[in-house]
Amino acid sequence: MNEQSKKCLYCQGDNDESDTHCRHCGMALPQKHPQDKRTRINFFIKAFWVIVVFCIFMMYYFPR
Repeated sequence: MNEQSKKCLYCQGDNDESDTHCRHCGMALPQKHPQDKRTRINFFIKAFWVIVVFCIFMMYYFPR
């Protein structure tokens, strides 16, 4: 999958980024695709900060 295409969640067919419906099966394409690079980066950033906050909390919670 290149940067100018997105896969259909139903038939896995490649479509242009500007398409609103799949060329192969006709289903509507999502606005935010789960395999999009930005979606994956945003998930990583959120997970990273949750882990950081958890580790800081545990450092002060556990007795020394």
